[in-house]
Amino acid sequence: MPANEIALFHHCTILTFDKAESVADAMAVRDGKILAVGTADRVRHAIEAITGQNGPGDRPRLVEMDAGGACIVPGFIDTHLHPGVYIYFKTQLDMSGARSYRDLEQLIQMDSSARAPDEWILGKDIMEDLFHAPEERHFPTRVELDRASPTRPVVVLRHDGHICAVNSLALDALGINKESVEARGVAGGEIRVDGAGEPTGVFTETATAIPLERVPIPGMDRLKAATGLFSRELASFGITTFGGIVQLGAEGIAGQVGAVELPLLELTIQENLIVQDMVLYLVTSKPRQLKRTDAKFKKMDAGGGRFVVGGIKLYADGSYGARTAAMFEPYSDSASGESGFMVKDAESLLGIFKETHELGYQVAIHAIGDKANRTVVDLFGRLLASSDKPHRHRVEHASTLDAGMIADAARLGLTFCCQPAFIDSEFTWLEARLGPRRIKKAYPFKSIVDAGVVLAGASDAPIESASVLKAIQACVTRRGLVPEERIPVMAALRMFTINAAHAIGQEDVKGSIEPGKAADIVLLGRDPRAVPASELGAIHVLATYHRGVKIYP
Repeated sequence: MPANEIALFHHCTILTFDKAESVADAMAVRDGKILAVGTADRVRHAIEAITGQNGPGDRPRLVEMDAGGACIVPGFIDTHLHPGVYIYFKTQLDMSGARSYRDLEQLIQMDSSARAPDEWILGKDIMEDLFHAPEERHFPTRVELDRASPTRPVVVLRHDGHICAVNSLALDALGINKESVEARGVAGGEIRVDGAGEPTGVFTETATAIPLERVPIPGMDRLKAATGLFSRELASFGITTFGGIVQLGAEGIAGQVGAVELPLLELTIQENLIVQDMVLYLVTSKPRQLKRTDAKFKKMDAGGGRFVVGGIKLYADGSYGARTAAMFEPYSDSASGESGFMVKDAESLLGIFKETHELGYQVAIHAIGDKANRTVVDLFGRLLASSDKPHRHRVEHASTLDAGMIADAARLGLTFCCQPAFIDSEFTWLEARLGPRRIKKAYPFKSIVDAGVVLAGASDAPIESASVLKAIQACVTRRGLVPEERIPVMAALRMFTINAAHAIGQEDVKGSIEPGKAADIVLLGRDPRAVPASELGAIHVLATYHRGVKIYP
């Protein structure tokens, strides 16, 4: 919007998410910021008072924006997604629709026919728990993948990204066999073997990097095209800012593939391919790298505050789906008594916590199992017991929590960055995995809110869809999974607005519709407060504005 224009949005309902949770029917925008909010008369008077200070020839032009009865909310903030992986996955085989091993074989064979003879196949987003036949609900091994692809190396990655499998050709290319597995340990991960010690083709956690780094990286033209699709897709969901999890090097579950994430983002910024603001959380065990990367991005940003480094991203454990999330007791559906594991020891994590904290950056640590969450909250307690320095430390996912962990998090001022879409993916099988007692502790959103802990929203995309409205529906309905932990729609919207702004340390400049804040807004076809819970995810995003500029449609 030109500097000499003021846009007046009216004929609308505005949910401001200010401290009083005010509702307005008009707002004015100038120079990418909110100028005034309130009744149409008051906003017009405010515009007159401001423009009246200018001479007749200097008065900005008033542009009337009839919103047609839309509901306007602050631009949505997704506090935790993976931009590099999201972009990369748009160039790979989507297997989310597979519901049987026959489907899996057909998808791989179709993809194979479109690739060069020596090119590996990477199939993403498989969820074996949704296969129709009960006897097929196990993660594939080299046996099933050999049937699907006998002539080309193939890697399939589970929906949660914490476990993958390869066929025999890929194992051979990787040099992995009975003898090499016996001689090779993988810290924080597994190369699984059968009863005879032969590799099954399955890799978990940090070991997934071994096959993934052999899959060829697409050319830059394909990646740039995928970046444009990524940014537009986020805008279609109403997302104007995101917290991006980015590897700095080979450390992380993507291995060497993750090393291209930061250079890719630097290129997309230079070519203006991503229109959203980014707050980056860097996967590294060396906190001092945060300062160097932050300085580089601030220089590229020229002081605009669009691209900043928020903190460090660490992993405590794995996932429910791979049974690698660290639990105090074995999984209820595990025949072998698996209980998951910590991918880093507590003292090593504490050392990284301390250095990051002293540098003034956030710690954002992945914790899913109850053992992992208890360990992480205790580590934050030890860190903060010896420091009164302000902080915005975060627990990512915070999936299995009891009342004691939640109370301690409230006392310590931690933020939980949770993914409601996980409920949509897991509601059919999670109770069998955790059992009737522990399922009560899974995604306890109401308990978190009631305890006064800041609950911020995220998608973990591309692991899950980045659709904010579908996530809000999951918060309100929970698909019937532990219904006592449902939260009202306004609390769910706060997760992706003002609470999310708090989680990234930007609540003073975004997250609510108030004078002086960024004009990041979303026009919705229906007022979420008046929509049946089962229809929240179907609300249409009419338009998305970022800093006063329409970025969708």
